This record gives sequence, C-alpha cells and structure tokens, in this order.
Amino acid sequence: MWRLLLLVLLSLALAPTARAQESYSRLPPTQLRELRAAQPLVGTYEGTLGGKYPIRLHLTTADSALAGQYYYQRNGRLLYVMGRVDPESGLVTLTEKPDNDTTATGRFVAHRQPDQSLAGTWYNAAGTVLLPFRLARVVSSAPPKADQARVLSQTYLRNFTVPLVSVPDAGVTARLRQELSLEALAGENLAALRQEQEEQRREGYHGGIQQLSYEVNCNRRGLLSLGTLREGVGASVWYDAHTYNLDLNTGFAVDVADEIRPEQMARFLALGQRKLRPVMESTVLGQSELLSEEDKAGLRAEQFFLGSAQEYSIQPTGLVFDHTVQYPMSNFLFRTLQGSFTVEFTYAELAPFLKPDSPLRRLAPASGW
Repeated sequence: MWRLLLLVLLSLALAPTARAQESYSRLPPTQLRELRAAQPLVGTYEGTLGGKYPIRLHLTTADSALAGQYYYQRNGRLLYVMGRVDPESGLVTLTEKPDNDTTATGRFVAHRQPDQSLAGTWYNAAGTVLLPFRLARVVSSAPPKADQARVLSQTYLRNFTVPLVSVPDAGVTARLRQELSLEALAGENLAALRQEQEEQRREGYHGGIQQLSYEVNCNRRGLLSLGTLREGVGASVWYDAHTYNLDLNTGFAVDVADEIRPEQMARFLALGQRKLRPVMESTVLGQSELLSEEDKAGLRAEQFFLGSAQEYSIQPTGLVFDHTVQYPMSNFLFRTLQGSFTVEFTYAELAPFLKPDSPLRRLAPASGW
C-alpha cells in the first residue's frame, strides 16, 4: 500500500527543492490538504473502548487517506481501518473492516486532542452500539517495557518450525502469537498442511510448501527482528524469505516508511541511491559472463525507492535493506542473484532522517544520537 506523499518524494529523491515544490503543486488540492491533515496522526495509540475493552491502534497514510490497524488486547487479532481527516474541522473518521472483507464492521469518529490523544466514539456497523474512547499516543522512542522477548521454537510435522514469542505484556504476546503463527507464516493451517502431506505420500509426488524455518536477527531494546524462510516445490524449487521487525512495546510491525520524517524522505532515498550504485556495479562486474548487455544496463539503472526499504532486517550495526529489483530479470537470473542487492544504513547515518519518537531510536549506540 503506497503512500501518496512518499510516492511523490520517490520521484524527487535526487531532485532539488525547487522541483519538489513544483511537483507538490501538481497534486489535487483536496488530496494535498487531507494528506497534510493526516500526517500528524501517524503513530501508535492505546486505550479502551467503553472503558472496558483495551485496544492498540496504529495509523499511517495511504493514497492521501488515513489507514491503519488495531487489535483487542485479549486476542491479538488485527482489524483494519481506512478513513480521512477533515482539514477544516479536524474530524477523524475511520471505517473498520476485517482483512480482505468488504463489509464494514464498525466506525471510529474522533478529534485529536491537545495532548495528541484521540477522543471520540466507536460505533458498530448498525449504529446501535456506541462506545466512547480516548486513546493516548504511545511515545515509541521511550525505553522499552521489555528489553527482550522470550523466543522458543515449536515444530509441526517435522518440517515447519515457528517462533513462540512472549513478553510480560499479555496483549502484545497475543498479537505476536497471531503475527507469527503457523497459519500466518505458512499460509495454511495445520490441518491443511497435514492433509497435503498425506496426499503427497499417497500419490508419490511433492508440491506446495515443504519447509518453514526462522532465525533471530535482533532481540534487544524492545525490538525483535525475525527472518523467515519458506521452501516449496512447484514447477521448480522455490524460496520465499521475509523479515518481521516488531515493536515489543506495542506488537505492531515497524515500517521504515512511517519512521522517516516526510521532509527528509527525499534525502533518505538519495543516500540509499548512492549506496545502491556500487552494489549494482559490483554485481554487474562479478556476473559479467552471465549477464547480457541489456541486463547490465537494466541493473545499472536501478533506483533506490520506497519499496527498497520495505524488506529489511535489524542488525548490530544498522538496518540492512533488501532492495527489490525493478528490472525484469529472467527467473534464472532472479534465483541466481537473489540476496545480492543489500544496502546498509548505520544507525548514525539513519539518525538524521528518523522522527523524534521512532522506536528505531532505541537502537542508538551510547555514544550516538
């Protein structure tokens, strides 16, 4: 889900400020006003509905709208919200929907308060249940409630290993167990996987996901970075890697796009481009015999864009981004060069771009930020 503001900044990553101002002026005035009104609300909130249902809410922007997700701390299951901020009145309206469901299940109507909290009323879909709420803004850069998570392993059907993550906060534990469950990571529940394996043994063939594993990249200062790997068989052997970077204070994923100050996004992308250029050149020279002249030109033209920061891992010295190559490589090249295009930002380099309350600021070395 791409954020309109950041897409505009993407095209301006290497451009002067005058050009940025010119492109902003091309946005539809209504979208621009709504986007500016929504930006200050980006962040995490917690409180109760009706004084008795504890929830946590995370907001971001998407296509000039306000979007996000929230969960009831008793079960950790995510619900998704999408709405807008009225630039004139400041009224925040969010429609609630389950994932991949077109039917609205509720609605938040609120105003931002002087202390940055959100106060208003939640309505059910029929409008027959009204629950007042006040959600306090979470200062994500504050010292973590839990410095580390307890991470145990559980293996199903011999080949599917998932992390069992827990912290003292029961609500966060419930959210993390949902986020990192077998069904969430494998894309299928245990019953379906067992049935597939039985059918494959009976029919004498192999297909679909065959193995699931994970590794811990970082587990400190209230941030957990887990890399997962799915292996399967289709027309050929396939691999699917993904990294989960989670805030142990809230249970929500840490999206770098939300952590960079909007006015610094162009400079962040420009630095990423300067770092990516030698990586691409090294790949081209190292695989010279494998690559055609067209492949070489395509890889050398690669741009560090917002999608480059979507897949990353938290490492001891900084963030390592796995750049998503936009050049249409062949399947053979993709498999051969997978994992070759990484860009690292040290924490010192990242510091000038981060919002003041970003949870990533907790990773600063003692002599740093």
